[in-house]
Amino acid sequence: MAKKNDADRMTDKTDGTAVQGTEMDKNMAMDIAMDMGKLLLKSGAETSRVEETMLRFCRGCGYSDLNVVCMPTVIILGDESTEGKNRVFRVHRRFIDLGVIMAVNSLSYNFRRLKPDYNSMKLLLNGMAEKKPLYGRFSVCAAAGLGSAFFSTLLGGSMPDFAAAFLTCFAAMWLLKLMTASHLGNFWQNWLAGFVIGIIASVCCALNKGCTTQNVIVGALMPFLPGLSFTNGVRDYIAGDLLSGGSRIAEAVLMALSLAIGLIFALKLWRYAAIC
Repeated sequence: MAKKNDADRMTDKTDGTAVQGTEMDKNMAMDIAMDMGKLLLKSGAETSRVEETMLRFCRGCGYSDLNVVCMPTVIILGDESTEGKNRVFRVHRRFIDLGVIMAVNSLSYNFRRLKPDYNSMKLLLNGMAEKKPLYGRFSVCAAAGLGSAFFSTLLGGSMPDFAAAFLTCFAAMWLLKLMTASHLGNFWQNWLAGFVIGIIASVCCALNKGCTTQNVIVGALMPFLPGLSFTNGVRDYIAGDLLSGGSRIAEAVLMALSLAIGLIFALKLWRYAAIC
């Protein structure tokens, strides 16, 4: 049987019937909508999806005078009535969690059918926010290493290239995960990842002459390229969110540039050390 997502579990205690709850007032609806937006934006959703989900929930509660403006690092939820109040949330850290995006999006679509009360919604969303990642650090690094290793073989790499690409990407991804809790910006994190890839790839190819530096480096870089960020930026741009789309595209270009700068610095340093 397929696993139930968090939204579907709300029907478990009623033998499949909808959970009947009390109607939410405007402040409660704004509180829940903002929590949904926080989860989506932190999990890597497009800004257009964040706005649509929050508005869908607010309209489902019967409040058509609530409006949302979302940018890659800020959510503004405003009440357009004469005595309305606004709410602002600043996002400092973002990651990729498609499971959370799917669960929150499903909840916004099923809200009218389930009719949960405020406490049930708050408990559910807090549980999503506090839930530990499905895969641990080692699993993520190993998967990234295998992906880069197989990609190096697509470039015509040999078994030494396969092993070197796995080791290089695994070490760089491990370092990147360790730096997640630090206060370094994304630019410097990606710069260090590119630097580590350049150094370890050069060491591996120096120890084993069967390695091809180009295949190892290109394969190891693949998991770090900001393809999802660039795609989300293009989607936001097409949806008419020019500011958010431009910001995400610029962020993706800057992340790729930081990887390249770190890699070039490592290769130049290695060549200088070899000459000396």
